[in-house]
Amino acid sequence: MKQGIFIYNKNEVREAFLQTRVQGGSYNTRELELPEGNGITSMLKCFAISGGRKAVKRVLVRATALGVFDLFLNGQRVGEKTGDGVIYDELKPGWTDYRYRTSEFEYDITHLVKDENVFVASISRGWWTGRISFGFYGYRKTAFCGEIEIEYKNGDTQLISTDESWQTTSGGPVRFAGIWDGEYYDARIPHPATAPEAHVWENASVYDDFCIDVPTIAPTQDKIREKTALNRRPMSALVHKGTVKGVGSFGKIRVLSKRVGDGCEEIVLKKGQKLILDMGQDMVGRPEITIKAVKGAKITGMVAEFLNDSGDPARGNDGPEGSLYVMNYRSACARFVYVSNGKARQTYSPTHTFYGFRYLEISADANVTVLGVRGIVIGSEMEETASFECDNPEVNQLWSNIVWGMRGNYLSIPTDCPQRDERLGWTGDTQIFCGAGSYLANVQRFLSKWLVDLADSQRGYDGKICVVVPRIFDGKPSNASAWADAALIVPYRLWLMYNDVEVIARQYESMESYMRSIENNDPIGAESIFGDWLNYEATRGRYISACFYKHDADLMAHFSRLLGKSDRARYYQELSRTIREKFVETWVADGELTMTSQTGCLLALAFDLLPEDVKERTIDTLREKIVENNYTLTTGFVGTGILNQTLAKVGLNDLAYSLLLQTADPSWLYSVRQGATTVWERWNSYTKEGGFGEVSMNSFNHYAYGAVAEWMMATVAGIMPDENAPGFEKFILAPQPDMRRELPEGQSRINRARAHYDTKYGRIESAWEYIGEKIEYSFVIPKGCSATVRLIADTPKITLNGVVFTADELGAYRDGRLTFTLSAGRYCVN
Repeated sequence: MKQGIFIYNKNEVREAFLQTRVQGGSYNTRELELPEGNGITSMLKCFAISGGRKAVKRVLVRATALGVFDLFLNGQRVGEKTGDGVIYDELKPGWTDYRYRTSEFEYDITHLVKDENVFVASISRGWWTGRISFGFYGYRKTAFCGEIEIEYKNGDTQLISTDESWQTTSGGPVRFAGIWDGEYYDARIPHPATAPEAHVWENASVYDDFCIDVPTIAPTQDKIREKTALNRRPMSALVHKGTVKGVGSFGKIRVLSKRVGDGCEEIVLKKGQKLILDMGQDMVGRPEITIKAVKGAKITGMVAEFLNDSGDPARGNDGPEGSLYVMNYRSACARFVYVSNGKARQTYSPTHTFYGFRYLEISADANVTVLGVRGIVIGSEMEETASFECDNPEVNQLWSNIVWGMRGNYLSIPTDCPQRDERLGWTGDTQIFCGAGSYLANVQRFLSKWLVDLADSQRGYDGKICVVVPRIFDGKPSNASAWADAALIVPYRLWLMYNDVEVIARQYESMESYMRSIENNDPIGAESIFGDWLNYEATRGRYISACFYKHDADLMAHFSRLLGKSDRARYYQELSRTIREKFVETWVADGELTMTSQTGCLLALAFDLLPEDVKERTIDTLREKIVENNYTLTTGFVGTGILNQTLAKVGLNDLAYSLLLQTADPSWLYSVRQGATTVWERWNSYTKEGGFGEVSMNSFNHYAYGAVAEWMMATVAGIMPDENAPGFEKFILAPQPDMRRELPEGQSRINRARAHYDTKYGRIESAWEYIGEKIEYSFVIPKGCSATVRLIADTPKITLNGVVFTADELGAYRDGRLTFTLSAGRYCVN
């Protein structure tokens, strides 16, 4: 931005709804109604082109806001023009720590310019002053900052920047908008961008309430956009009205009709009836409805992730059997209201909010013809880079669930869940999932931007890191072990997967600041606030803190060496040694680890905290703990995040397969069998046997446990980064097939698997399949790359593309593993 300043509408009204809903821990209900509101703020600037449109070479607009904004020129929404049409950025400018920065968006609007022009920006609360920010910035008014730069063919330049000459109004069809609560849209009211004459305008004021000196920066984030290839159509439609007696005290809905298949939603919905549409997938985005209705008809849309299964409160139901289960959204209303303008065909989709949902219920206070419905998927735009498939359909469903969880929670920031009154950048969830996420998509820009937010959120807190980023909690809770450590774990992952040394250099002071903030707690490290969250077997918080402190010291030593900071590398190497010694003094007795929960064993093994003899006994203990628990995990967030990866690291990959294929509670496939289409917050958020879990914390899209995808890619498929050559120009192919001879009851061996991972050099492919009792592998190595191949083998000979090689001809044969190097190409190995 060259000259633009923040301006605002001093008469903007903030509905009391924003504050009252945040108090008292209220829960969503079907009876709750969105307030109509007074309309969101718009800014207006009329300008003429000197010499007319033909004199223009190029026109650019640059803009940002405190709040979520949309831009319009001459009644047309502004977006990025491409050969295939216009692509629109949603929920601009995304979420940052508004105390320090917002993101600036720039568009070429030359094609929209006329001789005389009307430019309008509409701004809603977004993450800035809605309930989602918990009042951290204050419940303040929105503000806009922008400029229009006109380049003439004669070389002259004209700059039109936001100032007090701009005009503003509150009104328009968007009457109310909030990230958690939804949108109220009255189509009878002309939009300020298309009919500015229908509104009363006054001069804008210079924003002096907050952040007047906030810098705006070019967007360093992946933009939030519609993902058209993922959009959904209803797979079934059910019309109901009223209730009838059922098993539970709520009864069950009275079903009037059911339809399935394409176009199933196309019906005439009568006043008092309700239409429930199943999108077939828990998704994140917004519904789009196309309808015909009389002018003034009020259409209400509600969303849900599940339907009530019985109408029985004892099973956690909050309404009649078959109705939307909405209590798990807690105080988030998560709905929309659309008031018809009476036209024969009207299409509406909320643009100032987003929803996490599978089911959509539509009702109206007048007859309405539903012409079509879509579920529009939105999220941060990043290339998806992986696939995984095997001969177990439930594992394939789990993979799909993990991918959809990533899609829904990577929206501007990495959130914990996308639906209820939370949607926050929890640092623990982020670090737990970042390994899996870096396989599933190119997250380099996305997580790098979030690390800037993290560093911003440390400012003024002596280096302490809030449990959510951007920060919305003042003071405590901060520096939670396994949460705050995201400050180091995420940069390491970006270096490993993308050879991103720049992010290490940029974040180094942030990381050192964090280490200084916990050094007085030596040897404990950060305070344990959450422990092993949602565990089935407790692990002491002090223990978890000490383990992560050691890991932090190792990472800092590594980062310091990368940056040529030899003195700091020696300091952190010595710190790591000291922590390890004190850990052994505290947690090892008589040659045995004393913290023998599954998570306790996993952390000590994953972070190399044990002498060799104690390590071997701990591996044996870990095996016993899992086998004696009927091949079922007892880990919470912390332990599950490293569970299968660590088992593979210490030679217990057979147990990793048994845990993956476990179907009892708790397990990954247990929720699959309960109907999950994303990963859940709790393994048993819903069970066919018992109904819904505790409603206060019952998200059906909570991606942290999807961390197992890292093991599926790195171990099952064997596509691994090489620490000695990060970034995948050189990499490791070390698939470990399911070689179990003794299987837990009810399990079958996985007999084939295949995966791919797209790097900046090209696509890596890895597959294996049992042919009888022999294993055949196939690999694709991109042009310009090479791979170190490590295969489990019981023979010193191997056939490569039909040619037999000895171990000496290929490489080294050691301890049942054949290791050799392959250059670019396609290979069949058996």
